[in-house]
Amino acid sequence: MSSFQGLSAIMLSLITSIAAALAPAPEARIPFTDHGGIYNWRVLDDRTVLIQSVTHQWYKATLLSPCIDLPFAERLGFESNPDGSFDKFSSIELPHQHCPLISLVETPPPPKKAKAKAPAPTTPPGPAN
Repeated sequence: MSSFQGLSAIMLSLITSIAAALAPAPEARIPFTDHGGIYNWRVLDDRTVLIQSVTHQWYKATLLSPCIDLPFAERLGFESNPDGSFDKFSSIELPHQHCPLISLVETPPPPKKAKAKAPAPTTPPGPAN
């Protein structure tokens, strides 16, 4: 094998690896959302929600546009498809907003929230001399 053929094989392998790393994650769907298929959720910002299914798999939902009230929401509605699944064609409902998705992909679990530490005890000041 000539050095040119060896270099070509290495370059092809490198290009294939880079293309695989840059490929977008495959779109996901959560089944049975109309029958309790969503277990938990966490808002990251006005365009991103992490959703946990009853199988404890986490998903990242990206919204089509900013959903202004989302970071302050205490309750969310998940508008499912006619077959009961939730995917990139679904939407998140707030009391006065309809927020359609553009993407739903599997994601690792978010980091656990740190517990609040109790304040350190302070000693009262001593008598002034």
